Amino acid sequence: MINDEALNAEAARRYISSSLRREFASENGTELNALLPKMSPLNPEYLTKKQSVFQKIAAFVEKFKGVGGQV
Repeated sequence: MINDEALNAEAARRYISSSLRREFASENGTELNALLPKMSPLNPEYLTKKQSVFQKIAAFVEKFKGVGGQV
């Protein structure tokens, strides 16, 4: 997912890790924006990309929450 969406790898890993720990992905705050590729918020594709990435991460977290105990 990180390579497919051209995300900032370190920020994406940190966001996914913290989302798994709290067992939900949040659209609020700057964490989600930090993992998106460099793109102006005024770009019409920005919101589409943000929503698409959020939905994929939320589905991933939902699928794997509670698996493996400590993250």
